[in-house]
Amino acid sequence: MRPRCLAVCLCALALAAGGCHRRQPPPGQRAAASGARAVASGAPAAPGGKAAENLACKLLTKDDAETVLGGPVLEPPVTSTMADVGMESWRCGYISEAKEPTRVVTLLASHWQDAAAARRAFERAHSLSQSVSGQVPETVGGFGERAYWAGGKVNQLNVLAGNDWLVISDTVGPNLDQLGPARLAAARILAHH
Repeated sequence: MRPRCLAVCLCALALAAGGCHRRQPPPGQRAAASGARAVASGAPAAPGGKAAENLACKLLTKDDAETVLGGPVLEPPVTSTMADVGMESWRCGYISEAKEPTRVVTLLASHWQDAAAARRAFERAHSLSQSVSGQVPETVGGFGERAYWAGGKVNQLNVLAGNDWLVISDTVGPNLDQLGPARLAAARILAHH
């Protein structure tokens, strides 16, 4: 491919990818908004206005993951963050060192500035759970304000705790109980909450 044609293709690809994202505020406003979200979430703001630590990894520690998975986990954990208006989410996941079967535990911690908004999002997910997982969601007592297990295709324990919606997922091996380890993870996570 000729250099000019390659350059045109790369520019078109960059423009197409850029068009798929929501318009971002100018850098000064973006930093101020990030700092405000970090303060609202309880996470300290770092230089540049970003949250200094991943809330999900603070709630689901390496020790917790090793207890849930029954052995050592790989380092570092798999992480991600996402922010939207009034809400910020963090993901933290650990993979067992054992190769067979591969065992995984993850936490998606979503924090809303408003507890009512967190409750609405949790209730909406609960109402859609059967269509997503293929099974009727099962109410689980003893965790947060409200909790349910979405089995089937997703195997997630969803917990509402104040302004936070916690989604705990685990894979501990084929044909094994997935809810038991998720309950253990939830107890340990909520002890740090």
